[in-house]
Parts: sequence; structure tokens; C-alpha cells
Amino acid sequence: MIGLRPGRLGRRPAPHLPAPTPPPDPRSRGAGAAVADPDLAAIRAGLLPYRRRLWIRRAVRRAWIVGAVAVGAEIVLWALARVAPLEVAPSVGLAIPVVGVAVLGILAARARPSVGETALALDREAGLRDRTASALALAAEPDLDPGFVARQRTDALHVLRSTAPTVFRPPVPLRTAAATVVGLVLLVPLLLLPNPQDQRIADDRRLREEAALQADKVERIADDLAAKARTPDDPRAQVAQQLKDLAKLLRDHPGDLDAALAKVGSVEGELRAQIDPSTEQRAAALASLSRGLSNAAAGRPDANSAGDPTTAAQDLRDLAARLDNLTPAERKQLADQLAGLQSTARQADGSAGVAAGDAARSLATGDISGAKDALGRLADAVQGADRKVALNRDLTGAAARLQETRRGLANAGRPDLGQAAQSQGTGQGQGAGQSPGTGQGQGTGGSPGTGQGQGTGGSPGTGQGQGAGQSPGTGQGQGQGTGGSPGQGQGSIGGGGSNARYLGSGISGSTGFRGPTSGNRPSVLGADQRTVFAPFDRLGKPGDPSYVAGTGGDGQTTQGNQTGTGTGNPALTPYEQVYADFYDYALTSLDRSYIPLAAKDYVRDYFSSLDPSK
Repeated sequence: MIGLRPGRLGRRPAPHLPAPTPPPDPRSRGAGAAVADPDLAAIRAGLLPYRRRLWIRRAVRRAWIVGAVAVGAEIVLWALARVAPLEVAPSVGLAIPVVGVAVLGILAARARPSVGETALALDREAGLRDRTASALALAAEPDLDPGFVARQRTDALHVLRSTAPTVFRPPVPLRTAAATVVGLVLLVPLLLLPNPQDQRIADDRRLREEAALQADKVERIADDLAAKARTPDDPRAQVAQQLKDLAKLLRDHPGDLDAALAKVGSVEGELRAQIDPSTEQRAAALASLSRGLSNAAAGRPDANSAGDPTTAAQDLRDLAARLDNLTPAERKQLADQLAGLQSTARQADGSAGVAAGDAARSLATGDISGAKDALGRLADAVQGADRKVALNRDLTGAAARLQETRRGLANAGRPDLGQAAQSQGTGQGQGAGQSPGTGQGQGTGGSPGTGQGQGTGGSPGTGQGQGAGQSPGTGQGQGQGTGGSPGQGQGSIGGGGSNARYLGSGISGSTGFRGPTSGNRPSVLGADQRTVFAPFDRLGKPGDPSYVAGTGGDGQTTQGNQTGTGTGNPALTPYEQVYADFYDYALTSLDRSYIPLAAKDYVRDYFSSLDPSK
């Protein structure tokens, strides 16, 4: 027969008893009269210190729980931050302890025990057998025997005074504490070791900032184009709307690099398709045409020297108004001048070339009405060509600025693909030689000419001049010789001829040096390196219009030849004085031309290497 162990199978579980109801506080409304008893008042006063200790114990217990939960939340947060780029992780990590403290404050406030709860807890943990709780409960029963109630209160007070004050010692929950300590140990490396997602977060933040910056730039480009648009159908107005849409895309989706680059590339491609690559050539031809038309209309060689198309158009209209007052000889001369400008007009604009030809033929045949109409069409064509040049320059400038936007976005999204550093070196080599510098010039003249030569080196320089014609003319030349220092020659001739200008060329002996040239830039430039040939008074500054004007004819031919000692060249100028002119013109040319970014960077780097302030 199998016996049963009464300790396991024979034991019945104790029935679940409801929690006892805490007795009311004697100072509450229902027991206000009973607090007058000194023993009851002493019992209540004796329970107050235990009440505070019980409250502290409850608060500490909840603090351990809240701390464990907070540590667990931090572990989960920073573990996820190492898997995915959570930019808000630092903010959330700081918010978790703050929220934990707030929750703990609420829980601690709600856990404050009443006097009755303190009495029940003290009876249970100190083994007082419900003496203090019974004393508080009997205070609310006025029908009981006063003698019994007095004896019970005296006994409860005596026991309460003999109870140790350390009954409610704050506990240390082992499981909760162990979980908290283990969590802190795991959290330390998560916080201290480098997070691989930090770089990605930094890249995303940099991309958003760059997208916002480029959106502002694109918005400004759109505003500039919209302000220059003449009609709603103007290509600038349409491009401005596309740029506004692009700016909105950059602001709404700053992190979508691929979409942003695709949109920028699309708008840039449409702009590039509308740009005339020969704009600057047409602009140069238009300036030359405007200058020639104003000269012919006003009869002065210095009229409209800047080559302004608007001024030329007004001069043509004024000329059409006074055609009736011109003599046949003047009309014939005007027809010849317009015929000579027809080729330049065709380069500037096809309709201008047609109008110039019609005006020349009408004037040659005496058709005043047809000449007036042709001059009016020529004026309109000149202004139309000017508007086309302005339109293409605006579109080219917008495309160039979009290039910078595209590069800025690409660099922000891919910082590891930065441009490779480039180094440039300049050097100097000097070869020995004894060949003289020679200069040659050509002009026209009707009287004997004189020649000057200058040079330095092993032998004197020589200069030669030759020309023929009926009005004053000049011929100039420049030569370069090798030896101890450069040799230069210059020849000039005076007499009859035209106003044409020709810059000659000089040829010198070459050296056999094949070594490196200026691997390192010298800290102090010598006198031979600080000056450059920049005859601005004769050739004009960078960006000034270049033109050839004048008439020639048959005349006498003269030659001059003279050998002499070279003298200083006044066209040699310190390059610090002319660097800014060439640099500004280079930047203007970059803005007006749609060229690859690498070429733009190359030009900027080149001029930066020449900066005299560095």
C-alpha cells in the first residue's frame, strides 16, 4: 500500500482572505470626538514616525522598479542606435531618466500611507497582534464599554512605546537590484564605445543642411530669372517655375539625395538644351556691329565706343529720320559702310544681316522709303539680338549656378568622394644664347618711316617697319631673345596710311634645357619675374571690346631700318597691379560660359596660384 506524505499531498492551501480594511484616523470626521482621549492621541502621535519610515520604504521599493525599467529602456534604445541611425537617440536617452523621476514622484505621492495603514503594517511586522489597529478601530465605536476601551488603549500604548523604531527598514529587492546592476554594466560599453551609426547620422544631418542651403540658392536663382522675364512665355519665367519646384523638393525631402540630384540634373539638362553655345561670339559680333553702325550713322569714329546695341538701334532710327537730308554722295558712302558691316551683322543675327544688306542696296539705288524700312528692321534686329544674348547669358548663369548646387549636394551626400588634391608647380629655366632680339612692324604711310630696335643679350636688337598708304599709321612689333635676359625689339613708322593696328611677333633662339620648371614657388620674386607685358593703354584691359576700324588706300611704300641700344619697355607692368583685372575677367567668363566643373576648378586654382597676396 502506497503511503501519502502529508506534508505535500495532504496539505490544503489556505483560503484567500480579503485584505483588512485600515481603521480610520482619529482626526477624521467620523472619529473627531474620540481624539480628546490622551491615550488615543498618544497612540496616534506614536504612529507618525513609523508612518514616515513606511512611506520611505514604499518609495525606495518603487525607485528600484523605476530604475530597472529605465535602465532596460536605455539598453534597448542604445542597442537599436547601433543597428539603425537614430538621430533622436541622445534626446530620448536624456528624456528616459527625466520621465523616470517624474513617474517615481507620482508613484511615491500615491504610496503615502495613512495612519490606519501604518497601524496594520506595524502590527503585522512588529508582532503587536492588532493592538494599535484595534485601538484606532474602537475609537469609532461609541457604544462599547468605556472601561474595556480604556484598558485596550493603555495596553496598545505600552506596547507601541516598547516597539523598536527600526521596524520599517528600506528593503533591497535582490532580483530588481541584480537586474539593474547587470543593465548598468551592459549600458556602459553601449555608451562609451564608438557608434558606427554616428557617421551616418552626421552625413544625413549635413545633407539636410546642405539641401536647405541649396534650396535657398535655387530660390534666389528663380527670383532673379523671374524678375528678368519680359512675358509669361519668356523661357526665363518657365525656368524660374521649374527652379521653384526644385527648391520645394529640396525643402520637403532634404534626405532624398537621389531624387534631388535627379531633379537638379533634369532642370540643368533642360537649361543646357536652350543655351546657344555661340552666345559670346554673337555678343562680340553684336558689339562690333553696334559700334560700326553708330559710327556710320553719326559720322564719327568715336561714336558708341562701348558697342551698346540700344544706342546703335537709336542711332539707326535717327539716321532713318534724316535720310531725306543726305546728299547722294553721303548716301553712297553710307551704303558702302553698311555693305561692309553685313558680314558682321550676319554673325550677330541672321535677320540683322538681311536688314543690313537691304538697307545698303536701297541706299545704293536711291530707294529712300525702302532704306528707311530696312534701317528700322535693322534697329529691331539689333535689339532682338541683344535680348537673345541677354537671355542666353541669364540661362547660362543659372545653369552654372545649378552646377554648383549639384556639386554641393553630391559632396554633402558622399563626403568620402571628395576631389583629389592637385598640386601644381611652376619653375624657371634659363638657357644661354647669343642671338639678338628682333622686332617687326607693318603699317601704311606716305612718308619715310623710322625704326627702333631694342634688345638685351649678346648682341643689339633690331627693329624694322614697312608701310604704304595715305593716312597716318603705325606698326609695332615685339621680339624675345634668350641670353643673359630677354631681348625685345620695337619698330615704328610715321606717315600716311590707315588707323589699323597690328601687333608683330618676335622670334628668338631656343635653349636646350629640358629640366623641371619651378617646382617650388620662390618666396621673393626677382625683378625679372615681377613684371608682365600689359600695354593696357594700347590694347585695352581684359574684357574691353576688340575691334579694327579705319580705311586704307594705295600709297607709297617706305622701309626703315635702324640698329641701336635697347631701352626700357614702358609696357612692362608689376603683375600685382594687373592680377585683379585678369582674375575678375576670368570669373566673369566662367559665369557666362557653361563649362564642366572640373575646368572651372582648374581655372580658379590656376589664378589662386598666381595670387600675389599668397
